[in-house]
Amino acid sequence: MKLFVYGLLRPGFEGAELLGDARTLGAATTRGWLYELGGYPGLIAGEGTVHGIVCEIDAARLPAIDEFEGYDPRDPAGSLYLRETLTAWCVDTGKAVIAQAYRYNRQAPPAGWIPGGEYCRHSFA
Repeated sequence: MKLFVYGLLRPGFEGAELLGDARTLGAATTRGWLYELGGYPGLIAGEGTVHGIVCEIDAARLPAIDEFEGYDPRDPAGSLYLRETLTAWCVDTGKAVIAQAYRYNRQAPPAGWIPGGEYCRHSFA
């Protein structure tokens, strides 16, 4: 399955090992706003642009990734994130890709918006 990752699941961050031997399909963007939530980012629906990568992962890895992201499919309302289907666009080709991604399941914080929607640049700034 395809997964759009934009934060701690990206290579070089603490959650990347959860993807195992995922095949990276390349840099991509999706619609939304990205917020700093105190050491990790959150994607919120919106008209901005969020940068990440699309990976092809083994679906058997989803339970561990769901747990890392605070998503419980038995309790979506109580989950910190929701795993949802979205459209991402490959940076190199402009081609649309349908992928899963984790959206923040709380109110956007009053501060913490990440201009440019790129957590990698923000986290090392």
